[in-house]
Amino acid sequence: MSDTLRLLLALLELGPRLNDLLGDKWPPYGEELQELAGRAGRGEDPDKLRRSLDLLVVRLLAEPPAMELVERLMADMAAPTAARETVTRRGRVSPPVVPDTVRPTTDETTGVVTIPVFYGTDRARGDDTPARYFGGARGTLSLGVAEVSVPTRGRDLGELTSPSWWHFEFSANPEKHVILKTVGALGRDAFVTSLKDSLAAASDHDVLIFVHGYNVTFEDAARRAGQLAVDLKFAGRTLLYSWASAADTRKYTVDESTIDWSRDHFEAFLQLALGEIGAGKVHIIAHSMGNRAVINTLERVTSWQLPAGAAKLGQIIFAAPDIDRDRFVQLAAKFKGCAARVTLYASSRDVALLASKFVHGYPRAGEAGDALTVVDGIDTIDASLVDTSLVGLHHSYFGEKRSILNDMFNLIAQQLAPDRRFDLQASGDALRKYWSYRA
Repeated sequence: MSDTLRLLLALLELGPRLNDLLGDKWPPYGEELQELAGRAGRGEDPDKLRRSLDLLVVRLLAEPPAMELVERLMADMAAPTAARETVTRRGRVSPPVVPDTVRPTTDETTGVVTIPVFYGTDRARGDDTPARYFGGARGTLSLGVAEVSVPTRGRDLGELTSPSWWHFEFSANPEKHVILKTVGALGRDAFVTSLKDSLAAASDHDVLIFVHGYNVTFEDAARRAGQLAVDLKFAGRTLLYSWASAADTRKYTVDESTIDWSRDHFEAFLQLALGEIGAGKVHIIAHSMGNRAVINTLERVTSWQLPAGAAKLGQIIFAAPDIDRDRFVQLAAKFKGCAARVTLYASSRDVALLASKFVHGYPRAGEAGDALTVVDGIDTIDASLVDTSLVGLHHSYFGEKRSILNDMFNLIAQQLAPDRRFDLQASGDALRKYWSYRA
């Protein structure tokens, strides 16, 4: 059965539920679906049918009552074929088995790299499919390991590729897309043992913790962590802290409340990484609202009682931090010197941060221009000119632009100061020195 026909049949099956959600708005959609079914039955040109169905889906996604249901349908159809094939007779998916040896692997034939992402999360459990293993509601701190496959051929550096329903890609292709393959929960002791053994087998005994921002699912956070590990050529082990973002653009204030609630859980996860797994250094990349959990945790780092031989904080990267600039400056003074180096990436073209400033009334620490944050002990990098093709309009520029990924590689792998990184030039003056990308 073609993907077009599968989608058409799935929408027809959803008809009664969409009718309940849309009420008087539904009849035209129902009639159009019936018409499309008739055209399919008459063997109409597949390309014409596909374009008509495409337009119908776009309109349904613009209907708020139906949007979530249709988005869920698209996600189900885009789920990896392997995951769909494990559906049991009860209609659920068998929980994935955590691999005995958790190490990165490379398929030499396809160039696909599979990365273990050791996670901590305070999200509530969802179902047993990898895409919805954790939802957006708050839960308790849990640990485990996820497997993420990342193609290295035919994918641009920084690109977080996924199936495009408007291209009628309903099945994830490991050779084209970054895929969350499995998610497996582990008890605390098993998590520590598994991570410690995996790290001992690595060529580099450092770990990298990624903390995502607002409006991010667990699936996309894990995919981004895997993509960063591959594109940064990180030779240690990759960790993810996924706080319970609602993953809904309409729930910004809900996420704000949750990131504050999540701080103690992130602190416990960071202490575990520093003190229990045999790491050399712990590096952190925090994005957007996720910076709040990190910076509020670092405020208390000097009071921690870590065991002898604990790891040190290496590179801390604040990427596009959505936190009050004045509050950032206050806290930065308290954690000065806690890490080998602290770096702040800012942009004057980041529309998400400009919107946040509009909501809060004060500049955000991730803004550049007149609001650029320059603090003693932090290397501030103005990324506004990193790409003239509207880079700043995309809040995730930190993980998607080659120049910034190269710069983070030089930071983490090479431990280079800004004055030794070729793409950067000194800006400002002696009292307010920062760095910017060469035009």
